[in-house]
Parts: sequence; structure tokens; C-alpha cells
Amino acid sequence: MLIEQHLTWRGSGSGALLDIHGHSEAALAGSLARIVAASLSGLSRLKADSTVTLVRPDGTVCLGANTEGTAVELSHWDQRTGQGPTARALSGRLSIILNDRCPDPRWPEYRGSLTAAGYLSAVAIPLQLERGYSAALTLYSATANMFAPVVATKVLVFSGVAAKSLRLALKHRADLAQSAEYRATLASSAAINTACGVLMGQQGCTYEAALQTLRQESKQRNLTVRNVAEGLLQVLPGGIPASHFTARA
Repeated sequence: MLIEQHLTWRGSGSGALLDIHGHSEAALAGSLARIVAASLSGLSRLKADSTVTLVRPDGTVCLGANTEGTAVELSHWDQRTGQGPTARALSGRLSIILNDRCPDPRWPEYRGSLTAAGYLSAVAIPLQLERGYSAALTLYSATANMFAPVVATKVLVFSGVAAKSLRLALKHRADLAQSAEYRATLASSAAINTACGVLMGQQGCTYEAALQTLRQESKQRNLTVRNVAEGLLQVLPGGIPASHFTARA
């Protein structure tokens, strides 16, 4: 989904949005992770890896990143075990790890893995979403004391823009899915109703009897009622009649 492109965000304008797009929720998470990593480079002039952990309303998880490798593995392990800053951020709490200046006493196993992966600083920020979604933005840096107060403040403000952009992207995707489902329902109803009309004319039966005939055929052939109806209409001289839907205000 194309919104308004701001790959490098400047200032504190509430109208700023990020260009998050993708064919799936995982793709949206990955798109956001890449934009955040690029934008952070503009904010701090320092490189950081970025992951976005997105938890769907049904509890399943997808994770996007600006690069494959240890950052992805750390975020996956963190979320799965609940023993790290990403899991904490998913519960709505901020976590900052400054390994060289202010070691965090929590999650000793995680801190060891973080250091072994070559990272010296990390921050996990909750992203406020809607519709039952939750998400965490996690940043990893090989630079010591990367997320000191000045940079951390900029990252926190930027995360608000990221959250707003992700909310809109998820909403747009849900709206598109709902629209596609509605169109599919209309098309299915049109095919079934037309097929019932054909059977009523051929057999001199009621609509209910024609519909029952389609249902029985669908069970016998292990097909959907719509597929049976479309199969019936395909043998007509003119094929399947075109469907026309009129939108009403």
C-alpha cells in the first residue's frame, strides 16, 4: 500500500506517514523494518538492524526485518520464550539495553546471545495498533551506547509515526480483503441464483427444490454449490451469464 513516502523522517509533524506496502502482513512488517533502519541511519548517522514482530488477533506471529541473520533469530527467540526486550515490548513496555555503560540485569541468556551476535546496544519499542494486533519494533546496533538519551528520544518519537503508518496499512489491507470477500459472495450468489432459475425452468420446480438439487449434487461430487452452479451454466449455449452489480449509496 502506497501512502506518502518519507524514507527519512524529519521534525515532529503529526501528519508524517511512512511508505509501508506489501501483499501480506509479514510483508508489511518487513517493509516497515527496512524503512525504520534506513530512517534511523538518517537520524543518528549510525547503522542498526531492525525487526518488527507483529502478533495477529488470533495469536499467530509474523516477523519482518531489514536483513536476514542474527537479528531475526534473536527477535524470534525473544518473542517465543518471553525472555527479552521484544517480548516485553509486545506487552506494552519499553526496554533499552546499553551493554557497555549500563548492563541490564534481566535476561542473562539473552544478553549473552546479543553480545555473541556482535551487538552492543538494543532497544525494543511497543507499537500501538488496533483491531487486536500488537507489535514491537526492535533495533540492534554494534555501536556501544547507541541508544543514549538523545538518540533514544528521536527513536521513540519516530516509533509513533511508524505505529500510525502500520495501523493504516493493516486497516487498508483488511478493507481490501473485506471488499474482495464481498465481491466473491455476490458472484457466488449470482451464479447459484441463475442456476436455480435454469433448473426451475427445466424442471418446473420451486426455487427451494432447485437449490436442494444443487446442494445434493455438490455433496455427491465433493464440490461447492457455486462450482456446481457454474458447471451447470457453462453448458448453456451462451455460457455463464455476465453478472452486473450496481453500487448504491
